[in-house]
Amino acid sequence: MGFKNDSTHWGAKVIHVSLIFALFPLFFIGGPDWADGLFYEAVWNLGHILFFFLITLLLQPQRKLGGWRLVTVTTVVVLVSGGLIELVQGRIGRDVDWHDMLRNLVGAWLALVCLSWSEKKPLAVWLARIGVAILLLWELWLVVAIGHQQWQITRQVPQLYNFATTNAQIFWDGNVQRSTRFADSVDGQYSLKVNLGTEKYSGASLNNLASDWSNYQNLALTLFNPEQTPLTLVLRINDHTHERSGNAYEDRFNTRLVIAPGVNRFTVSLADVQQAPATRLMDMTDIRRLIIFASNQATATTVYLLELSLY
Repeated sequence: MGFKNDSTHWGAKVIHVSLIFALFPLFFIGGPDWADGLFYEAVWNLGHILFFFLITLLLQPQRKLGGWRLVTVTTVVVLVSGGLIELVQGRIGRDVDWHDMLRNLVGAWLALVCLSWSEKKPLAVWLARIGVAILLLWELWLVVAIGHQQWQITRQVPQLYNFATTNAQIFWDGNVQRSTRFADSVDGQYSLKVNLGTEKYSGASLNNLASDWSNYQNLALTLFNPEQTPLTLVLRINDHTHERSGNAYEDRFNTRLVIAPGVNRFTVSLADVQQAPATRLMDMTDIRRLIIFASNQATATTVYLLELSLY
C-alpha cells in the first residue's frame, strides 16, 4: 500500500513539473497580440493563475514556513518573480500588464489555501481564504463578462456599434465620446462624437466589432458635420489577414468621404470591400478593423457618427 501511495505522489509531481515546463515558455512566446480579440486575451491571462498555482503546489512552502510568515514570503517571491517576467516581456516586445501581478498572487494564494485546507485555522485565516476566493471569482467573472460582451456584439448585427454604450473606449481607439447631439437626424437617441486633431492621422478606429460580414451586401454609415465647410475623411476597412501580413496599403479597402455640412449618408458596397486587396479577396468572415480618419487638418474639428450598420 505504501508503494502505491508513493507512486501516486510521484505521478502527481511529474504531472505538475510537466505542466510547469509547458506553461513557462508561454510567458514569452505565443499567446494573443494586438490583432487578437479581447476574449482570447482574457482566457489566456488566466494562465498566470494556473502557473503560479501549480508551482506553489510543487514547492510546498508550508513545509518550511508557517503562519503569516508563509504568506508574506510567498507573496514577496511571487511579486519579484512576476515583476521580472513582466520586465523581460517588455524587453522582447510583448505588452507589460501589471494586472498579471495580481493574477500571479491569486494563483499562489489559492495554492496555499489548498495546501492547508485540512488544518484547523482561526477566523482570520478563514477570512483570508474567503478573500482569495473572491479574487479568483472576480478574475473568472472578468472573463465571463468579456465573453458576454463579445456575444452581444455578434447579436446586435446588422448594427455594428451600439451607440447607447456608455464607455466607447471598450470598442473604439481614438478621442471619442457618447453624445446626444444630432442623433435625432436618424431617429436615434445617441451619436458618437469623434474629435479630430491636426496630427498626420486623426480619427477613430472600431477594433471590437462583429467580424462576419459575409451575409450582407452593403455598409451604411451616417455622419453629421456641424461645421460650415466640407470635411474630407477616409474610411478604411481591413480583415485579420491584413494585420498579419504587414498592413500594406494595397491590401485593404480605403475610400474618401466628403462630409458636407449637416447630415451625410453613405453606402459602401461590400463587394468592393472584398475585392479591394490587390492580390487576394478580403475575408468577409473575419473583418478586424474599421477606421474613420482625417489627415493633416489645418484646425481641430469634430464629426458625429450617427449610424453604422450592414444590410
